[in-house]
Amino acid sequence: MSTTNKKHLAEHDFIGEVDKQFRSLEQTLSTFRSQITALQSQMRAVEKNTKREMKILKKLADKNRNKGNRKPSGFATPSKISSELCEFMGRESGTQVARTEVTQFVIGYIKQHNLGQSKEIKPDEKLQQLLGSTDEDTVTYFNLQKYMNRHFPSKNKKAKNVVVQASK
Repeated sequence: MSTTNKKHLAEHDFIGEVDKQFRSLEQTLSTFRSQITALQSQMRAVEKNTKREMKILKKLADKNRNKGNRKPSGFATPSKISSELCEFMGRESGTQVARTEVTQFVIGYIKQHNLGQSKEIKPDEKLQQLLGSTDEDTVTYFNLQKYMNRHFPSKNKKAKNVVVQASK
């Protein structure tokens, strides 16, 4: 073989080797790109899940946060009850009691005397007199407050009377 042929073969081998190295680098870069893309999508998924969990935890924390000692409101507010109800509960006349406490007492009385049959209440004479119900009335736990309402004088009765008189 001539020296020019040998030179030409050596150059050809060199070019082939460099070409192989470039292809190998391109292959490695392509692999890295796909791995980086996969890592980015995993990171986005973890970020999305983390934000969702943080939002849920924040809602729970806000809901469970101690809001301090607040005065009772609504049914939990103690109010004057009728003397008839005071007598039934064994309390002094003019006592202030919350509706929730009265309801618990009445339900306890119903259970103690076996007056409740599933959802319906069959009042005895004493409870019937307290509720102001008749034998034809169907008393249930659901409508019990309707019958108890007469034992809680409205604070707005005076205001309603004033408005009615003023409009006449």
